[in-house]
Amino acid sequence: MPLHDSFKSSANANVRLAKLSSVPEEQDLSFAMQQANKHPKAVVELPWKAVTSTTTFVLKISIALGSEEGPSWTLHAGDTPDSAVLWSHDSMDTGLIQSLISAESDPQRALNSYVDTAKKGDNSIWIKQPDRPPEPAVERAAPKVNLPQPVDLDKTALDLLQKQMRRPETGIMSEASFYWLILQEFNRFQRNQIPYAIVMFEVGLRLGGEMTLPPVRVLHEVAIRVQSCCRPLDTLCHYKDPKLVLMLPHTESNDAMQIAMRIGEALIDSPLGPGLDVNSVVARFGIASMPDTCSHPGILIATGLEALDQAKKTNNAVVLFPSS
Repeated sequence: MPLHDSFKSSANANVRLAKLSSVPEEQDLSFAMQQANKHPKAVVELPWKAVTSTTTFVLKISIALGSEEGPSWTLHAGDTPDSAVLWSHDSMDTGLIQSLISAESDPQRALNSYVDTAKKGDNSIWIKQPDRPPEPAVERAAPKVNLPQPVDLDKTALDLLQKQMRRPETGIMSEASFYWLILQEFNRFQRNQIPYAIVMFEVGLRLGGEMTLPPVRVLHEVAIRVQSCCRPLDTLCHYKDPKLVLMLPHTESNDAMQIAMRIGEALIDSPLGPGLDVNSVVARFGIASMPDTCSHPGILIATGLEALDQAKKTNNAVVLFPSS
């Protein structure tokens, strides 16, 4: 409702403007200040009650004779003579007053502060906040971004690359692939100090009192059981027949030992092939890791091989190379 030409004078020399149904805007405050200038001996009252609020607020404006600071603005929570004073301030800046009103008219903040009406020499606002627990932080959801449709991966090219990296007769990654993988992990370690480990091992069959190498069909089953104990990012590779090596990214020495022991148990869980006894399987493991063992990929391989030799000489299933 417009304020112009819509106010009444009372017997106590107060000028009461029409009640608003929303928080006053700057133009409403400017009009109220004009009325205060027209009636310097009166107090201009501007009441309002927003739809979203249960409180009626009254802003009282008065002009002090000889004041150079501007009119005095006092905000009350309530429309009774004893209503609480929220704040009092002298200013010509209606933008500042409107900001203060908006803050106090917020239903979450109204009546949570009050003003010491004693004026200070610098005319600053005196607001005393009662002790209360801090408001919980509100997590804002990240704006949703419209992502493009995924690009189809060239499965044919991937299969061709995998085929080139594997030894044809076994399907296990080649020794050259192992060298490439260990250098990749070494680069990650240099950049981010991410540990990794290798497990050098050999699997043999004790048949007729003699140790023999497993045939290709048995080696296929060995590879299946090794991978069943590993994560998708772990890779089984050939390394100078008859050795195999397991590349373990993001792995420390103790975790590598646990994996090696699980593999040893999986290899004797059931026969590796028809006619084979689980007691005929002999597996030995040597473990080295970076940075626990060393910080050079060539030394890492050498220490893994030495740990494997120690396992075979001492008849221990798993040997971890001593930490440097």
